[in-house]
Amino acid sequence: MDQQKIEEMTKLLLQIEQELKETKQSLLSINESIDKYDKYAFLNVS
Repeated sequence: MDQQKIEEMTKLLLQIEQELKETKQSLLSINESIDKYDKYAFLNVS
């Protein structure tokens, strides 16, 4: 495997890592929003 291929793969892996971090943060934000909504829904029901 030549140096150029290694650099390309490294770049792709770093890009994937960044996308995973962003996706995880988005999911956490969605989860927090759902939790807030659920709390209000629970209060309204009871």
